[in-house]
Amino acid sequence: MFFQERYILKKSLFGLQGMEKFILFMILLNAALLSDQMILHLILLLGIVLCFLIYGMSLQKMLRLLVLPFGFILLGSISIALSLHANPETSIFCWEGTSICIGVEEEGLQKAIALFCKAMAAVMALNYLILSCPLSEINDIGRRLRVPLILRELFVLTYRYITLLFGFTTQVHIAQRNRLGYASKRKSISSISMLFSSVFIKSLQYSQRNFEAMQSRGYTGEFYFNEHSKAMRLLPLILLGLLAIFLLSIHYFLSNSSFIIYNF
Repeated sequence: MFFQERYILKKSLFGLQGMEKFILFMILLNAALLSDQMILHLILLLGIVLCFLIYGMSLQKMLRLLVLPFGFILLGSISIALSLHANPETSIFCWEGTSICIGVEEEGLQKAIALFCKAMAAVMALNYLILSCPLSEINDIGRRLRVPLILRELFVLTYRYITLLFGFTTQVHIAQRNRLGYASKRKSISSISMLFSSVFIKSLQYSQRNFEAMQSRGYTGEFYFNEHSKAMRLLPLILLGLLAIFLLSIHYFLSNSSFIIYNF
């Protein structure tokens, strides 16, 4: 579990249990995706980041956690902000080529910023579910939500394979660097090709060994974890309901006051 071992929180966020964490995740995710208010997205983003920092994650790990989704979302937002046939008179920035005008119009820039904030808030909500729930809790949540067994089995196996392959890739990469495998461009290309081939061969070996191990242990189509299902408690459900009402009230307040702010 390379991802959770590196970024896992020191204690459960607000002391919630399995299904309670999933309900909180759904509240945050729906608030991020269904609302079109950028201020609400910023509140969600800053709130989740602040909770992560309070509950045991360092600022350096938080920045590393945000780097990868930040890059992908930023590139997608830039592609929305840019326009190939922009109007030079109304564009914030415009570069006139041979027959087209590549520029950034105000409407496109607003859509790009709104999409960036919405996507980052949704990603942080998903990070909360991943970092706060171990694999056994996620499997238990899927079982209680009547997720088909084949999907839960594929999820567990995929997560396990990704963990093993990333660990093996890291070990091979460190060994290659210690042997000056990346000292030049020619050596780097050769080392990367050898790394990919060794990872492919190792994945085949892992799959065969895993299948034989499951058969020898009487695998019947379902994974069992050493964790008992816990009933949902009344007080956390009431607090989660109040949180949902609070976020909904913020959305309606911003929606009703946006016209007044715009005219002002």
